[in-house]
Amino acid sequence: MIVACPKCESKYNLPEDKIAPNGSKVRCAKCQNIFTVMPPAKDFEDELSGLQAAEAPAAPAPKPAAQKMPWDDDEPAAGLGSDAAGADKAPAKKMPWDDDEPAAGPSSDDDADGAPASKMPWDDDEPAAPAAQAGGAFDDDEPAPAPAAKAESKDDDFLNSLGSSDSLDLGAPAAAANPKKKWIILGAVLALVALCGVGLFIFKPWTKMDIPFLSSFGSKPKATTDNAEKVKDIALRNVRQYYIPNEKAGQIFIVEGKAVNNFATPKERIKVEISLFDEKGHVLVAKQLLCGNTLSQFQLQVQSEEEINSSLASEVGILTSNTFLKTGMDTPFMAVFFKPPDTVKEFGVKVIDALDPK
Repeated sequence: MIVACPKCESKYNLPEDKIAPNGSKVRCAKCQNIFTVMPPAKDFEDELSGLQAAEAPAAPAPKPAAQKMPWDDDEPAAGLGSDAAGADKAPAKKMPWDDDEPAAGPSSDDDADGAPASKMPWDDDEPAAPAAQAGGAFDDDEPAPAPAAKAESKDDDFLNSLGSSDSLDLGAPAAAANPKKKWIILGAVLALVALCGVGLFIFKPWTKMDIPFLSSFGSKPKATTDNAEKVKDIALRNVRQYYIPNEKAGQIFIVEGKAVNNFATPKERIKVEISLFDEKGHVLVAKQLLCGNTLSQFQLQVQSEEEINSSLASEVGILTSNTFLKTGMDTPFMAVFFKPPDTVKEFGVKVIDALDPK
């Protein structure tokens, strides 16, 4: 396949079998630039036709034989056949619920001297006592004096609770009023607590006060929602990553690209976050920066770490390239990682903030 150096545009004929599936890094023989070459895309229609040809309709599975169930009876029921002469039939097959012994007692009403009926579990062994011998609270012969006295005491308590002038026990009204007063106080306290709860639920005063752990109670995280709305139409374009040898810091890792404003209104000071991940998706290192500043490959090779960081954070580039971006306009960004971890497998870029022009 033909590959071209992105720096000097020199073209080379590189065999496709020398390119790894995830891309291979090559060095330009003319300008010594190192860049990544990706393998050519495979023909989707050829792969699809190969897969369809490989698939063959599976033969229908044989229908399994009916499984014999525990209740299936292999032998026919006895006693179902008889001859024309009315011969005795064989006895019917005995079932678990058949009773071996017939019920005791006379077989008909005509047998006056029949045996007594069999005893059932609910039969009472002892006959009930005669009504004349049983004495209880319902007998009207002798009224019980104790209930009458008790009823009289209840009447007295009722009169005392009403504060009757005929009552001689002056302490009874006060004693009866105390429980009533306690119930009134308890009801007032419960009503006040319920009223306070309703007020807190309706007005939610903690949302208007800067109190840790309470300002976000019962409400959605406003900052996260606002940022998502502010950056939802900011797109990323031409994002790429590569390594460059630096004279002072050694091998450095660069991620660069562009942020495009797709909002209907202008935007400015777009901020992105670049993260490096290991093979398990864990974040190894991350950087947040404002778009607008980039460096040439020569600067990346000769400048020190301090100079590179200072150039990428320059306010001049931000004001020049990341201010009042109209619909469709873009701003560049570049992140440089010094001494990147050896376990880096992939990177990620996301837009985290964008402001409206003042």
